[in-house]
Amino acid sequence: MKFSGFMNVYQLDDMSWEYQFADKSLKANTLKELEVLVSLYGLKWRVLDENLAQKSLEADRNNVTGFVNVYRNGDYWHYRGSDLKSHSLEVLKRKVLTEGLEWRESDSELAYKNMKLDSRRFKK
Repeated sequence: MKFSGFMNVYQLDDMSWEYQFADKSLKANTLKELEVLVSLYGLKWRVLDENLAQKSLEADRNNVTGFVNVYRNGDYWHYRGSDLKSHSLEVLKRKVLTEGLEWRESDSELAYKNMKLDSRRFKK
């Protein structure tokens, strides 16, 4: 768990975000989704460390893959909520579908770009 620069907000190991308050928490895949959730609950969203908050926003933007529940951490693609991971996005897709999990695009253009870029890495 990493501090994000936002009050009560931490990045979890699966690259999602958590807002902690009292003995409860709210979780979301992106900081924007979390900010909306926090405001819906009438809670405060504040920046505590401007520099760290900007780095967190940049990391969040760079980890949007175009696929629901898919994120990149280091050299691996991961599927949230499972132990599935792979160096190849195509292999991860096969593993996810084999497990009977949902494989869905959230942004078809970005998903296409990531699939293309990933496939080029292995064709060299």
